[in-house]
Amino acid sequence: MATGRSDHDHDRTTRERAEEPLTVDQELELGDRQGEPDWFDLNRLRSPAEREAEPSGSVGLGEELLRDEMVHSVDEWTPENSRTIIGGPRSLGVHRPRMLRRFNGSPVEPANFTQIYDGESRQVYSTTAAPWVRIGQLDTGRGKGSATLIGESTILTASHVVANSWSPGGPVSGNVTFTPGMFDGTSVLGGSWTANVIGIAAWEQFVGQDGYDMAVCQLDQPFGRWLGYFGYRTYDDDWEDLHVWNHAGYPYDLSATGQRPCFELGISVHDDDSDSYDTLELETRADIASGQSGGPLWGRWTNGGRQVIGTLSGREDNFAEEKNSLFAGGNGLSRLCRWGRDNWG
Repeated sequence: MATGRSDHDHDRTTRERAEEPLTVDQELELGDRQGEPDWFDLNRLRSPAEREAEPSGSVGLGEELLRDEMVHSVDEWTPENSRTIIGGPRSLGVHRPRMLRRFNGSPVEPANFTQIYDGESRQVYSTTAAPWVRIGQLDTGRGKGSATLIGESTILTASHVVANSWSPGGPVSGNVTFTPGMFDGTSVLGGSWTANVIGIAAWEQFVGQDGYDMAVCQLDQPFGRWLGYFGYRTYDDDWEDLHVWNHAGYPYDLSATGQRPCFELGISVHDDDSDSYDTLELETRADIASGQSGGPLWGRWTNGGRQVIGTLSGREDNFAEEKNSLFAGGNGLSRLCRWGRDNWG
């Protein structure tokens, strides 16, 4: 669990204030970027002559990775001809499936959870535009979660999503797949847009909903080469209480299939707690539900573009304590993302 409030506040008056991400209004002033991808290139996926990716299996990373210099930020990459939506995509509304009821009329409570603050803020969407199409659904065969492209062949998710598929030193267990832009059983890009996960790397000390609840996965197809990918950045508490963060993922409760993505804009981080591996628990009041785990929390900077600062871990819902939606982030996230991109692309 967390070890308490991060101790890096003491030098805030002696160092330069961190560059703030853009607000939603500032982003909207930039406008959408029109464009159409080369659909032939997109759907051919890869040349038969291209070398097959070498499976990495399950990798456990230790604290020696933290001895390198701190990773502050790595930029987003977007293909020149892609269409980009500023702000959120067109909402399809919120359509909750009918709740099952017993013969006596009482509702059947699902095993999954939903945590909403001050009314529903999530909106369902479907689009082929960046950056939204880079977010997809991860299917382990035993459950589903969310993930996002942070490299050509690297995705970021929560480690608890892939816990049953990860065994350090061994192969990836089972048939784990990633589908960018998943919508009702298939990608919005077409039926061929599903990749196999052939490598998983996470911190060795594996528990669950903590600051280090994060993993990177290796894909057998370089989807990021055609769709682009998010950058990543280490969270700075200069950004506390700024309503500048966005989140997207695949909740179980907004569609009958659990295969429709939702987004929420203007989220704030109101506190952060230090955890192992130089990570942080980022505390928010984002509306979340089972299935969104692993989805990114990101902002946009004038220089650097869209950069992920966290991946959804879960919720704090202890009796008599403040309820929070938790994202795993910090320098440990940036180092993990860099390791994935350096090793897998």
